[in-house]
Amino acid sequence: MASKKVVMMVMMMVVVMATLAERSVAIDLCGMTREELDECKPAVSKENPTEPSTLCCDALKHADYSCLCGYKNSPWLGSFGIDPALAAELPSKCNIDNAPTC
Repeated sequence: MASKKVVMMVMMMVVVMATLAERSVAIDLCGMTREELDECKPAVSKENPTEPSTLCCDALKHADYSCLCGYKNSPWLGSFGIDPALAAELPSKCNIDNAPTC
C-alpha cells in the first residue's frame, strides 16, 4: 500500500515537471526531456484525461526516480490541474511492474 502511494507521488511529480517545463526554453529533468514530460501531462489532467501515450510510458521507463522522488511533496499539484488518482494509475497503465519507490 505504501509503495503505491510513493509511485503515485512520483508520477504526480512527472506531471508537475511537465507543467513547469512549459515555461522553460529547454529542459532535461530527472532523465526526461521537456517533450517526454509534456507527453504525460494529458494522462493525469483533471479535465478530459487521456490514456498515457507510448512516449509517456517510454519516458517513465527510463526516468530517474531518485530525482523525481525529490519532488514528491510538492504543494503545487492541485494548482496544475493534476488528478492524483490518475497519476497513481500511470505505472500500471504503462505496464511498469517494478517501478522504483521513493
